Amino acid sequence: MEFKSYQQEAKKTIQDYIIGKESNKIVPFLGLIGEAGSVITELKKNLRDGTAYTNYKNKLKEELGDVLWYISTIATQNDLDLDKIAIDNLSKIKDRFDLEHSDKFIIYDAEYPADEQFPREFEVQFLVINDDGKEKVRITNNLTGNQLGNDITDNSHQDDGYRFHDIFHFGYVAFLGWSPVVRKLMGLKRRSDDAVDEIEDGARATITEELISLYIYSYGLDHQLFKYSSSVDTEVLKTVQKLVSGIEVKNCTQKQWETAIINSYKVYDELRINKGGRVLVSIKNRKLIYLGKN
Repeated sequence: MEFKSYQQEAKKTIQDYIIGKESNKIVPFLGLIGEAGSVITELKKNLRDGTAYTNYKNKLKEELGDVLWYISTIATQNDLDLDKIAIDNLSKIKDRFDLEHSDKFIIYDAEYPADEQFPREFEVQFLVINDDGKEKVRITNNLTGNQLGNDITDNSHQDDGYRFHDIFHFGYVAFLGWSPVVRKLMGLKRRSDDAVDEIEDGARATITEELISLYIYSYGLDHQLFKYSSSVDTEVLKTVQKLVSGIEVKNCTQKQWETAIINSYKVYDELRINKGGRVLVSIKNRKLIYLGKN
């Protein structure tokens, strides 16, 4: 049975109570809470009695059916389509969790001249230097030997390691195929298209990327900088998607962002522990790999 057919049939069984029209709309919400509790009760019985509780699956099926009825009724009373709810939910879940079967990886510079494209695989070197007692990080492109940007300090009163934060931008290159910051550092702005040069590779996009990196870092400080994490809070990922909603990377899923963040922080940790080193940035394999210091 399709959700649409189920909702139509379930609608015929919705009851009106004497408590009043508005209150009638509240009853299904209360019923949903009650039935959710009944589902948990079945779990409790199964945990308690184990294989002796032979009717577990039948009772669980019944209670889940009651949950479905209340969900359908709430949807009907609020002029919502259960089919559309299911479709939208699957889309949201895939955006959040489905990476292996994602078809949304886009190489944003694929149609541009070769000298405006990210190398599909390259190495960068993070060198720690001492400048009058202050530790700085210098990044060089191992393909060309050129320094990328200026030497970086933490720009903070505390030694918090943010001087290695450019690894996050290289992570966006590897896992998202995107980074206006790295485009600027590597001289790869897409100048052949004035609009793209201004909007996608310009100052506003660059500031947005830096803001995202700082926002995630601030969140990460309360989570040991993701050292023991394999996931990022969904609300954080939603916020990131909102921040990039006006530029090309809006196509990236929450799962892609999560993968970029977690893997970038693993390499970030290696860079901090080892005081620099070489990193492989691979768009073609969607990987960011710490290669060591030599």
